[in-house]
Amino acid sequence: MQIDVHLVKSFTQNPEQGSPTGVVLDADHLSDVQMQKAATELNYAESVFVQSPTMDGADYRLRFFAPNQEVDLCGHATIAAFNTLLQQRKVQVGEMGKVALVQETRAGKLDVTCYDDGRIVMKQKDPEFGAIEQNKGRVAQMLGIAVSDFVENLPLQVVSTGTPKLLVPLKSLQSLRAVRYDRGSIEAIKDYCRSTTARGIYPFTAESPIDGTDFYARQFNPLADENEDPITGVAAGALGCYAAKYNLLDKQQFEIAQGYDLGMGGNMVVDISDGVQVGGYAVRYGERILVAAPNRFDL
Repeated sequence: MQIDVHLVKSFTQNPEQGSPTGVVLDADHLSDVQMQKAATELNYAESVFVQSPTMDGADYRLRFFAPNQEVDLCGHATIAAFNTLLQQRKVQVGEMGKVALVQETRAGKLDVTCYDDGRIVMKQKDPEFGAIEQNKGRVAQMLGIAVSDFVENLPLQVVSTGTPKLLVPLKSLQSLRAVRYDRGSIEAIKDYCRSTTARGIYPFTAESPIDGTDFYARQFNPLADENEDPITGVAAGALGCYAAKYNLLDKQQFEIAQGYDLGMGGNMVVDISDGVQVGGYAVRYGERILVAAPNRFDL
């Protein structure tokens, strides 16, 4: 058995940038264990497997696997999967210049729109505002910064549009770049996420180095065996809802940049005028064939 993998970078049109993922189409024949083994082999933050839907009204079922576990929803992998379906002509854009589809995920059924210019826009779940972290000192210590780096009068709060993230507003780009992500901080973040509902930490600042963008952010989720995630669509959706709730911007559509300091940068457009929508482009940069060997994919 072999598994054909499309290698795609999301939230960019530059193959030298963007968030990489593996996309496997026509994955109905793969078991859960085989998909997990393939994702472990690929070793991206998430890989995505496209299957036939099991829910009424859905067009495709998307399964997202980190190297060590299945996850409910992944923004950059969604963008990559539907870009691949578009490029492989499994999805056809009509005369209106777009096609509306529904993806089935473990987070539920979510709308996706594919445009004829290659842009993909995914609808996320309505926001759930979780706990406000009162112990700012604990968060500052695990990130290696000072409490004074946090924006005053804004909460550190768990927000979810599919996967709960602790949103951490910082005063400056300097503060964001000073955030530490070493062995000590990784273990501290793991402990924090085990003891709370957060599945990732998302520090951000309104001081963006990328022209035309409104926020710059970073994402850490070591429980999923991720290094720093270059671009995080579900966290962008959560930030959009947070920005609206706390009146950070006087508009309903804005752009978040992430990952440029890693050389894997991209931009996410967030629209909160009608639910929560996150969109962007993607680019194919290669392919990979995983060939079965004893104790790998053949079960």
